[in-house]
Amino acid sequence: MTPEFGWPASFTIAPAKITAYLLDPNHPDGGPKYAFLAPFGFTPRNPEDLRRALLSHARRDNFAGFVPARRAVKLYFEGLLPTPTEARSNVRTVWQMDDDDPTRAARFITLKPLPRPA
Repeated sequence: MTPEFGWPASFTIAPAKITAYLLDPNHPDGGPKYAFLAPFGFTPRNPEDLRRALLSHARRDNFAGFVPARRAVKLYFEGLLPTPTEARSNVRTVWQMDDDDPTRAARFITLKPLPRPA
């Protein structure tokens, strides 16, 4: 990160991002993500597993870069996502820090599967 943006003070995930998006097999955009996540042991019955995994994924050694956006900055993290089955799951997560948020929290936006590591 540049000194202009700094590192987020915290990372947050709206509960609906997990239960009504990533773990909803019927969601138009989230359904394919659920199909990717389910074999790794993430289920609607245990949304906390995915919440913990996403929060642990957003760490400095997975930081892949940032892109300034309108009144915000988007943060990209790439690497292995911890899973309940301990299988290797490679993903990109996207987080956003809004310029007008005095808490400097980065909120979870989405997850994208990446090719499995060799």
